[in-house]
Amino acid sequence: MTQYFAWKDCVKIQAEYEERDAIRRQAEERKRSNEEAARPCIAADIPRMESLALKVKAAVLPDVPLEEVRAALGLVLGKQGDIEIPENDIRERVLITTISTQCRSDFQFLINVREGKDKKIRWLRVSAENAPAGYQSKLHSEFGREFEAEREQQRIQAAQKKNEEEYRAQFAELNESRQDLLQSVKVSDVRTLCDTKSCATRTVEFKITNVSKRPVVDVSFGWMFVPSKSAECPGELATNERGIGSVLQPGQTEKKTIFVFNVPETREARLCLKVTNLRRPYNWER
Repeated sequence: MTQYFAWKDCVKIQAEYEERDAIRRQAEERKRSNEEAARPCIAADIPRMESLALKVKAAVLPDVPLEEVRAALGLVLGKQGDIEIPENDIRERVLITTISTQCRSDFQFLINVREGKDKKIRWLRVSAENAPAGYQSKLHSEFGREFEAEREQQRIQAAQKKNEEEYRAQFAELNESRQDLLQSVKVSDVRTLCDTKSCATRTVEFKITNVSKRPVVDVSFGWMFVPSKSAECPGELATNERGIGSVLQPGQTEKKTIFVFNVPETREARLCLKVTNLRRPYNWER
């Protein structure tokens, strides 16, 4: 008898399970049928929903309290959303509201506006829930904004800009100091002697004088010939002759001789000669 009643209970439970399963399948089938029937309506309603989502995006400002965001979205959507505490951080708040389709469907846009513990809006995210086939489900980035990421990007850009400005200022200061340093040595009594009949090879003799109040060392020179006496010398010259280890004391003058090759053969060519580099000596070099 015990086995009989146990068997009877088992049959009853199985029948109830099959009945519930049949009801569930029927409900799912009706839902699929309803969703399929609603597709033309949804297709026509999507532009309205997307337009509202873009208005929501424009209405959410990053630096206002969540209550003000809620009021602004209420004006756009005609309904107030709910402000809740998210499960993953009790110190923050999230405004939840929706844009529902006007068709016989569960399709809707779920709108979340998250406020951080600093009372600034972290992000606006819009996702498509129960989206019909052929429409992107879940998150739609074109309707949302990542305010927290934008602020971080702005911070990085501001820091980069500040660094660039400081670098340019330091470079300008160093360049100005270098120009001042180059003025420490004056070139005088320049003359050129042709070593060949064509003047393609020449000897350049000149004097250098340290006109500053501190010693200088490694005085280097750049030179070039320009076509005629009327031609202008360039503002800067590449270094052609490097002076290494020679210390020039304040007021001291030295004679220099350099040899240049493959220069214009005409005697009318004009020599441009400038100091291109030097430095202050270390204590042990003085």
